[in-house]
Amino acid sequence: MATLNLTAATPEQEKIKEYLQANASDVLAEKINNGVRITKDGKTLVSKKTLDSFMQYAGSEAKRLAAKGANCACIDDSTVYGWAIHYFEEDSIEGKLYNEDGTEYAPPKPVQKASTPTVPYTPPKPKPEPQLSMFDLLGEQKKEEPKTALTDQPDNHEPVDDADEEPTEEEIAEAMEQEEQTPIPPGTKQPSALYQHYLNIQKQYSDAIVALLVGDYYEVFGENAVKIAKVLDMTLTGRDCGLEERVPMIGFSHHSSESYFNKLVGLGYKLAVAEDITTNNVTVKEPDYRIDEETGEVFPVEEMRKFDGDIEEPKMPAAQTVPHDDNDDDLPPIDTDAYDLEALSILDELFGNTILLR
Repeated sequence: MATLNLTAATPEQEKIKEYLQANASDVLAEKINNGVRITKDGKTLVSKKTLDSFMQYAGSEAKRLAAKGANCACIDDSTVYGWAIHYFEEDSIEGKLYNEDGTEYAPPKPVQKASTPTVPYTPPKPKPEPQLSMFDLLGEQKKEEPKTALTDQPDNHEPVDDADEEPTEEEIAEAMEQEEQTPIPPGTKQPSALYQHYLNIQKQYSDAIVALLVGDYYEVFGENAVKIAKVLDMTLTGRDCGLEERVPMIGFSHHSSESYFNKLVGLGYKLAVAEDITTNNVTVKEPDYRIDEETGEVFPVEEMRKFDGDIEEPKMPAAQTVPHDDNDDDLPPIDTDAYDLEALSILDELFGNTILLR
């Protein structure tokens, strides 16, 4: 394993350096020693991270976990080590920037535009109206003559404005058919193989939060990442998945994954944990209760299965046979199973003996 080019200034930094030296992969060691190339301000720069900059990052993360108004926070070692792996692994977190020749990068100074002196606006003087001739006066009289009505509509009928007419069903169907036949542009970006694999697992476990192991980190994407970041108060980042925009993503180290999994299961979330990006080996972790997202009510799993049909519905009582009227010997007995009992009760209450059902 390569030696990490990190300088520890305090005993705390020395512990983090020892942990990174023992657990960093070859890819992560390459990022720590040589930095990561990024594009900023139209230039290719090298982003290098140090233990000093990590301590600032860890302080901001600790503030997120601390209670409101608290002056300090107690964070366990595994959580801090997970922050360290994430900080040096995630490319979107910038470290100290250098030019490609090794010199320190200085951002360009904003260009100040020279202010233009304000000139007060003076409206032009109105021009005197020309004196009208006799021919001009005759022309004005012709313009003032009333115009004849263009239509013979009655006074109480307003003309129809074609712009306000709603489209017919045929026009709507034709527009939808044209929209479906529109070909996909050839330059449309496709998701990366990793993200497509993640979407396939998410489709298979649509009611669960998928956590995919990528290197040393479990990663969660999309809307679930936004939801977990809010619930667990974690830092929401993004990953380039081959699409037009970066996909929202959160990550946590596999060393501290069980604590995060237990928190999510304890909050009522179902998890689908994928251990390999090349196979469909998925482990499902789910709580013994469910939360109704619409009402917020908590239901035990057995009760939810009852509503889902897993538990047999109660059987209706056997049909009852009511003997017919003694005066009608030729009629068969009444089988109440052929009628809705609730409807029969309502009819009996309304009409009494007026209606006889057979």
